Amino acid sequence: MVAKTETSALPECWKALDECLNAGIDRVILYGPSGIGKTYAGMTLGDVEAGAFRLVCTEDMTNLDVTGGFMPNGKGGFLWLDGSALKAWKGNGTKGGRLIVDEVDKASGDVFATLLAMLDSPESASWEHPETGEVVKPLNGFSAIMTTNIENMGELPTALADRFPIRIRIDAPHPSALLRLSPDLREYAVRMADAGDDRISLRAFIALDKLRASVGMERACSLTFGHRAKQILDALKVDGIR
Repeated sequence: MVAKTETSALPECWKALDECLNAGIDRVILYGPSGIGKTYAGMTLGDVEAGAFRLVCTEDMTNLDVTGGFMPNGKGGFLWLDGSALKAWKGNGTKGGRLIVDEVDKASGDVFATLLAMLDSPESASWEHPETGEVVKPLNGFSAIMTTNIENMGELPTALADRFPIRIRIDAPHPSALLRLSPDLREYAVRMADAGDDRISLRAFIALDKLRASVGMERACSLTFGHRAKQILDALKVDGIR
């Protein structure tokens, strides 16, 4: 788990998430600009002692990624491997873990249907092993955080939205994530995180920070931001960043 941040020091969006997690809310959608730390939050914030398991949804993914499937064992046979959702259900064996579902709106129809089943209420959710017939249910403590870049929550399928009653728009990097940046870049990274068409992701600032240590700030800006390099470099200089 990451070190706790004082709630009073958190931006409003992260304060809201902290309050929800502390209250035991186990289904939350984090939406808003990309590269701002939504997945980072799902993987690290709150109680993740039983494990955090990530699914990145694409049109090409299959149910093997979600519930699991048989894979060659290297000895001419096959071995069953659990998918991320099933791993999260089982957690550490005594307590359920957390499933982080990135961009569920990009999942194919079959996978989406399986995800809906895995994200159902604990009282209704169950899965039957195709070979052994074992019926698995999520252990107490299982939680799910979905992240999406969709801004209009009305675009989410009704069945999915119903499973996630709490939706929080993330519009600022989490202070813990900002610690990955040198102090002189943090304020500008916060300002640009939700700057509309001009926004710059936290990932870009992290790349800039690493590059400038070896090639200097001007070259780092050029490599990171391309045609926007001069504009961004000028803004950084105005802020007194060297």
